[in-house]
Amino acid sequence: MDLELRHLRTICLLADTGSVTKAAAALSTSQPALTTQLQRIERQVGGPLFHRGRSGVRPTELGEFVLVRARAVLLSMDDLVHDITARGASPSTLCVGGVGPLTVELSARLPEVFPNVPVHVRTEYSPKLVTDLVRAGRLDVGTTIDYVDRDLPTDGPLAWAMLAVDPLHVALWSDHPMAEKPFIRLEDLAECPWALTPPDGTGWPECFYLACQRAGFSPQVPYRLYERSEIRDLIADRRAIAPCQSDFESGRGVVVRQLEGAPIQLRHLLVWRRDSSVHQASDRIARLAREILDRAPADRGNPPTTA
Repeated sequence: MDLELRHLRTICLLADTGSVTKAAAALSTSQPALTTQLQRIERQVGGPLFHRGRSGVRPTELGEFVLVRARAVLLSMDDLVHDITARGASPSTLCVGGVGPLTVELSARLPEVFPNVPVHVRTEYSPKLVTDLVRAGRLDVGTTIDYVDRDLPTDGPLAWAMLAVDPLHVALWSDHPMAEKPFIRLEDLAECPWALTPPDGTGWPECFYLACQRAGFSPQVPYRLYERSEIRDLIADRRAIAPCQSDFESGRGVVVRQLEGAPIQLRHLLVWRRDSSVHQASDRIARLAREILDRAPADRGNPPTTA
C-alpha cells in the first residue's frame, strides 16, 4: 500500500481528536474499518504511530515524527490547490485594506467589478503594513501611499497602479502671519513648531525632514501625535502647525495652505499580487479608485493628516 494524502489526513485527525471513535465519526466510517486502515498505515511506515489506551490514542515517538511531516505535506498541498484555483478565478470573498477613507469608499464600489462577492474591509495606519498584508495574501488588494522620490519595486509578486499625486499642504492657525498667503514657502515656516504623525514605514517623516533640509533649516518638532483631532486642536490653540493633505479639515481656527513648489509630494497607489484572483480586474479597480480621488475633497472626507 502506498501512502496517500487521505492516509496523512487520517493520521492527523486521529492525533487531533485523540480518539478512534471520534475520528471514525468525523470520517463517516466505522471504528473497525478505521482501525484496520491505521494498521495498514503502520505497517507501511514500519511501526506503531499511536499508543492505545482507555483514555484514547496518543502519538508514539514515530508517530510524532510522521505527524510533523504529514502536516507539512498537507499544508503545502492546501497552498498549492489554493494557488491553482485562485489563478484567474473569481474570489469567493474579497479582502480590501488600506489607509484613509479611499479604502472604505472603494470597497463600496467593488461589487461593480465582482458582483455578489462579499467584501471585507480593513484599514491600517501604516502603508507598509498594508503592502506586507497584500504580499502575504492576507489582503486581495490594498490602497496605500508613498512619496514621489521613492522608486516602486518592479520585480517580485506585487503589482502597482499609480492613482494620483498630491502635494502636501500645511495647516496653520487662522491668524498665523502666513495664513493670508495662498502659497507659502517652506523656508518661511522655519521658526514654527511642528506636529508630526509617527513613521509609516514608507518614508514619512523622513521626506519631511529632507524637504526642510533642502529649504535650509531643521524643523522644531515638539509634538508627535497619531490622532488627527489632537493635531487639529494643537493648531487651533496656536501651539503648532502641521503638514497635511489638501482636504485636512479647515475652519474653527484652522486654515490649510499649499506649500510653494510642492516640496513634498504624496502618491496614492493600488497594490495587489500578480498571481491573485483580482489581477485581471486590476485596471477596472484602479479606475474606480481614481474616480473616487478625483472627486472634490469636501466629498471625500479627511484622510490621514500626513502620509
